[in-house]
Amino acid sequence: MFDLESKIKEWSDALRQKGKFMHDDILELESHLRDEIDNLIKKDLSEEEAFIIAVKRLGDTHSLAEEYAKINNSIWKELIFYENDKEYKKKIIQDIFLIVLLSLIAGTLAKIPQFFGIDAYSPDNWGGKIYFKNISLFFLPCIAFFFLYKKPFNFKSLFFITPAFIISAVVINLTPIIYPYHTAILTGLHLPFFLWLVICVAYTKDKWRDTVRRMDFLRFSGESFIYSVLLFCGVMILYIFTMIIFKNISLLDIKDIEKFYVNNILIYTLCAIPIIAVYLVEAKKSIVENIAPILARIFSPLFLITMIFFIFSALLLKADPYSDRNFLIAFNIMLFIVLGLTIYVISARKKTEKILFFDWINLMLIICAIIIDTIALSAIISRINIYGFSANKTAALGINIILLINLSGLAFFYILFFIKKSKFILMEKWQTFYLYIYFIWTGFVAFIFPVIFDFK
Repeated sequence: MFDLESKIKEWSDALRQKGKFMHDDILELESHLRDEIDNLIKKDLSEEEAFIIAVKRLGDTHSLAEEYAKINNSIWKELIFYENDKEYKKKIIQDIFLIVLLSLIAGTLAKIPQFFGIDAYSPDNWGGKIYFKNISLFFLPCIAFFFLYKKPFNFKSLFFITPAFIISAVVINLTPIIYPYHTAILTGLHLPFFLWLVICVAYTKDKWRDTVRRMDFLRFSGESFIYSVLLFCGVMILYIFTMIIFKNISLLDIKDIEKFYVNNILIYTLCAIPIIAVYLVEAKKSIVENIAPILARIFSPLFLITMIFFIFSALLLKADPYSDRNFLIAFNIMLFIVLGLTIYVISARKKTEKILFFDWINLMLIICAIIIDTIALSAIISRINIYGFSANKTAALGINIILLINLSGLAFFYILFFIKKSKFILMEKWQTFYLYIYFIWTGFVAFIFPVIFDFK
């Protein structure tokens, strides 16, 4: 049976694979194709006949790619920000000015605790926990503003996002921090994810309920993370190199130089990293969309091999996550990495109903993750039975249950897809729906856990 929607998606994906189309170009061409198909169907043609004729009239993908390449120039010119058009150059300069301004604002926000005499290196580590709780509030508001400014302005998004950040900042800073600081650490770990999901509204605007747009946000998140890691590595190499140089200058005290560098240069640079990464991904979206599948194909088999080796090593070495807390933490870290990669692979996948080789790889990754999650969950329950509930163990229990349901749902829809009982879009709907669950849970841990566990 002819499936018009899947054929249109395959056609769009073929254009995207050429690497010579901007994102808006593809949307415009798809709109023209749909209009042509609708006109032909009105003339009593079948969907299949209408699709074939409409594609022929628009031109084959190779010819279209060649024509658009003349307009968009080559991918290499796009990558180095080169363009002959004066308006384009002006736009780039404005964007760079905006990114520099937002980076300076983020760095200044990060220095606010210092203005109140809060030292991140205080002996009791109390000041460090203040910084850790607030770290996401230094740069994420700037990223939210970037999307509100760059994309068509939307008052609904503004009225949701602004109170979310203001209330978050007020609540977590009015919350006491009491030794041993477990709830403060949990807040610092969960608040960035909560606020990043708030940014999803700024990214998608009035289409935040649309599955395709939310999957696009997930792919965007993965690409931004990769760019951030690369930039972070570069910054840390520069920092180490700078300290080595000053260490060999005997006239200067290395401790004073290091303190000045960290408080006045490194802090601004680190806050700028995620903002720059977001800009690079968003500005060069047509390039990123072609890189995403390549990255997914490289890393998913490597992580599958690592996962299998990890599970068998744990069995052979008789590692005991039930009594070894560090090994349990390693289990959970591996679980989060694999879940993130799995979602990234799904978001970067071709829009086709054909079963691909990497679909099998992804399913095997999910199954391995379910095995690890089940072991971790049973170990957490065992530790709770022995030592009782605590903030850390309760948070671990909750997130592992949530992850297990998430992974089981993905495995279920993959199996249905393989036996042709379901379309791939249902898996994307499941994953984008699950963003609500993560939003609720991260908010609950960040704001309610401190109250439940007496702020300790």
